[in-house]
Formats: sequence, C-alpha cells, structure tokens
Amino acid sequence: MRVESTSGFILDLGGGPASFFAEKFPKREQVILVDIDYRLALKAKTKQANLNVLVADGGNLPFANQGIALTICNSVIEHVDRPDKLATEIQRVSKAYFLQTPNGRFPFETHSFIAIPFYNFIPWAWLKKRLCQLFGASFEYVSSVHYVPEQELRHLFPKAQLSYEKFLGLHKSFYIQWNTRKL
Repeated sequence: MRVESTSGFILDLGGGPASFFAEKFPKREQVILVDIDYRLALKAKTKQANLNVLVADGGNLPFANQGIALTICNSVIEHVDRPDKLATEIQRVSKAYFLQTPNGRFPFETHSFIAIPFYNFIPWAWLKKRLCQLFGASFEYVSSVHYVPEQELRHLFPKAQLSYEKFLGLHKSFYIQWNTRKL
C-alpha cells in the first residue's frame, strides 16, 4: 500500500533509525524524520539519503503553528516523560495527524521481540525480569514503557477521533486521528 502524496511536509515523529512511513510516500523529500536520539537519526539518514532528518525533542518542535501537513507518530507517546507536551506539540504544528499507541491493558506485552503473555498484569519486578530473559526481551526497555490509558488519550487529544486496532476482539492499540480539513 502506498500513501497518497500530499502538499507540504510530512513529519515522522519519533521515526527512529529508519522511517517506515517514508517508504510509503511517493516523494521522500517531503518527509521529515524527527528523533531525539542523534545516533538513530544518523542511521535513518544513512539508509535514506533523500530523507530530511532532524534531531529534536517532540515536546518542543521547531515548526510553525500548523506548519506541517501531516504528522505520523507511531508507538512513541508511551516512551516520553511528558505525553501532554508531545500531544500539545503535535496538535500545534499539524494540520492533520495520526498517532498509534499500544493499549497497556492488552493481555500481551508488545514491546518485546516475542509478545509476553500477561506481562503488564504481573506485580513482581523479579518475575517480569525473568520473563524478559525467557522471551529474549530487554527488561530495561520494556520497563521504560508507560502506557497512556484511553481516557487520558481522549483528554490529550479532545478534538481527535479515537479508534482501535483489534486482535481477537480485544483492543490491542489506540489510533488517534485528526484533520483540520473536512474529509
């Protein structure tokens, strides 16, 4: 599937070492990958030379109000210290946006290489650490995830539409989308 071309810049916020979304756009030079980690941004630039790459904090973006045609933020908000600042900046700079974040109440931890069953419901850190070892996941990385509950997402993005990615009838992830233009 290819994403339709749009006029203006497309922000891949928290895109990491390679912009999955840049591959979907017909004009990669329209994409600006923003990541807080210089090493990851450099890797992205090395992989896709015509990709615009910027090292910046998502809670303090260097773009004008409504200066970005579309922002895509995939599985990032659960990794930031201040989800409210990230949400405010996305809404400030974007004419349209799409945000995806996993549901912390889903019965499988999805930040590991292999989904760990019932991880988020286990109260003991020692058991979580052992499960990460068994499943080949980084305990430090998985422990750094702070899921944003549905109610908070609705508060952070009051004008946006919230929908769900479902798996076996359960809400696996939340999708937040907004477009200032009528669809």
